[in-house]
Formats: sequence, structure tokens, C-alpha cells
Amino acid sequence: MPGISPSLFRQLLEAYHERFSVLLPTAGTVLDMGRMLTHKDLVIRLHMQGLSVLEIARQTYHSPRSADVYIKAFDSVLILHLYGLNPKLMATVLSRGNL
Repeated sequence: MPGISPSLFRQLLEAYHERFSVLLPTAGTVLDMGRMLTHKDLVIRLHMQGLSVLEIARQTYHSPRSADVYIKAFDSVLILHLYGLNPKLMATVLSRGNL
């Protein structure tokens, strides 16, 4: 945006998110770029608040299927963490990169 510094723009986006509980789709949030709260983090936060997959998908501009994939991955990591597995072993068990 012409005339607005990147830090002010980030502050405005964060203020909007805080006020309306909606994460606007930007390269930072959708593609996990930069220091912004990512869409995956927001999906899990909303899941932990007890929101339904449909409500999470609506608020994060994702399909219910995508939100469900993030939630299932989080649940799997949480279970493995509760069983005391270290992150490297979790990544191997889940067939994912480094956690």
C-alpha cells in the first residue's frame, strides 16, 4: 500500500483480527510467510476454543477439508507428545518433516 509502512500495515491487520476474530487472507497468513499469525495456528486456536470445523473454515477462508486436515495433524502430534515422543520421532511416525 502506498504511503503506509509495512509495520503499520501489520499493526492494522493484527488490530482487525483482534477486533473481528477474522484472519484476512494475505501471503503471510495463507503461505506461512513472515511474522504474522499463520492460518494453521489460527485454525488450531479456534479448534481449542471449541468451534466447529465449518465455523473455523468460514473464519479462516479455508475449506472445511483443509481445516480438518490441520486439526487431525494437531491431534496426532498432541497424542504423541502426551506419550512422551520427541519431535524427531514424532516426525518419523507421522511421515512429516521436522516438527
